[in-house]
Amino acid sequence: MLQTLRVLALLAGAVSLGCTGAIDDGASGPSGPGAGPGMTGPGGGPGPGNPAPPPDRTGALGDGASAPGPAPLRRLSRLEFDNTIKDLLGVSSATAAGRLTDDQGSHDSGFNTGGSITGSSDARGVMTSAEEIAAAALQKLPMLLPCNPIPQDRAQQDSCADSFVDKFGLRAFRRPLSAAEAMELKALYRANRDAPIGDTFENAIGAVITGVLQAPQFLYHWEVNPDGPIKDGKLLRLGPYELASRLSYLFWASMPDDELFAAIQNGKLNSPDDIAREAKRLLASDKAKSGLQDFLTQWLEIGNLADYQKDPSLKTYTPALVASMNGETNNFISSVFLGPKADGKLETLLTSPSSVIDANLAKLYGVAGFTGTTAKAADLDPKQRAGIFTQASFLTAMADAVDPHPVKRGVTVLRRVLCIELEVPATLVVPPLPEPQPGQTTRERFSVHHESPCATCHAVIDPIGFTFENYDAIGAWRTQDGAKPVDATGSIKLSTGDFKLNGAVELMKQLAKAPEARDCMATQFLRYSLRRREIADEAASLKVLQSTMASDTDMRQLMVAATKARTFTHRAPSPGEVF
Repeated sequence: MLQTLRVLALLAGAVSLGCTGAIDDGASGPSGPGAGPGMTGPGGGPGPGNPAPPPDRTGALGDGASAPGPAPLRRLSRLEFDNTIKDLLGVSSATAAGRLTDDQGSHDSGFNTGGSITGSSDARGVMTSAEEIAAAALQKLPMLLPCNPIPQDRAQQDSCADSFVDKFGLRAFRRPLSAAEAMELKALYRANRDAPIGDTFENAIGAVITGVLQAPQFLYHWEVNPDGPIKDGKLLRLGPYELASRLSYLFWASMPDDELFAAIQNGKLNSPDDIAREAKRLLASDKAKSGLQDFLTQWLEIGNLADYQKDPSLKTYTPALVASMNGETNNFISSVFLGPKADGKLETLLTSPSSVIDANLAKLYGVAGFTGTTAKAADLDPKQRAGIFTQASFLTAMADAVDPHPVKRGVTVLRRVLCIELEVPATLVVPPLPEPQPGQTTRERFSVHHESPCATCHAVIDPIGFTFENYDAIGAWRTQDGAKPVDATGSIKLSTGDFKLNGAVELMKQLAKAPEARDCMATQFLRYSLRRREIADEAASLKVLQSTMASDTDMRQLMVAATKARTFTHRAPSPGEVF
């Protein structure tokens, strides 16, 4: 354990070098954290381990005026950690991932940025998870080693370990190890083999795995270019290893696969066309389910449904129903984007009366004739259901313990579909909502907003939120609110017109046709890919992405285009980053 912690301290020092160094123009040879023996070809130029730097991509999408901001340093999210461990070692890490600090939501971007590792308890969680994962990996060690069967001779074992460090390190850090990193990990192996520890070959390899999984180079998104930073004016242009990680974590929420690494080695992850080719491949893969579901469930702001407590009077609200709700939304997202019938269109996401449900949801939705226990495609009542915002997951998340919450529903539509942020003035004291009175409907209770200091904002929010009044606190359809008929009328002002609405189905049909919704989806995906809000200097890139959505509402085209934008291929130096 002491040897593992020692190497972690050195690795932590190594990752800090990723924020220092000297920019060069390529004429003076390699520099920066990745430079070292075996990293370049003859004369310091490109070689098998050091692909040629990518060509200039200025204005690849007509966004040459865009000057991207810095990339935030962020930890792998729990989902990314779990997926990466599965792809890296072939073991499940759901329990170990749960030992990491919770993902942190970003008010700036509206999307998670991974948790922090700041205290001793955080570090112990990382260490414990690493030890558990390494123990599981040792059960299938022959599949991970470059030598199989494991040699009996110590010298051959040491040679195998050296090769393992190089190959495993490349995949774990998502780029080749620096000479210092490789030396420290190989020293860690030998320290566990030699006296006074004198451990077995297998356990010494386990110590290496444990150390790597605690290293900041593994835990954080900061895949430095092996040859040092590539200067492009005042910006830094991402190298192929950095691009590979950005692509794989964007679409798969996981590490690059062998094909991405092969593309790098073959010099085929440099041009905009190269990037788009790989983006399309990743997006068409079944593994894209993970990234697509992560983006859109965060976009919906549904969080973890298991955390929402409902009143005991809602007897059908059970853990099984919660699992069915999560399953429906994830399966619906996959059906929109993947498979022969998928069209990827925003209209389908917002208005489709079809979904993928199981018996629990069939009962909740009142679907007659549903047979079997497994989830399957089903046509829902088109007068009641239209797309993802009328699914039980969203409606449950945007509700109170026993009643629907029109403000939560309306605000989320404004923020996520129309990119309209309504900020409460700091000097405004928001009065609490009155307690419900006997016989009072939800709409009547919330209508008090129009008589309060909050009226200006609620005149925009409530007419949208009230269109969801036909759905109760867990998304079941209702026509009565207590003893009174439900009033689900509302209105919305869009560039396409001012619309009087009766129900959420009508709302979604109007939003699906609204240019504001298409522009907002481009904005939301850009924020998700950056994990921060766009800055003014990135307006040219955003405009191009919005024009992509305007000409083709297949969101897959938007996603591919986003990978060729300067906001994806470039970044500004981070504060304090010196070259």
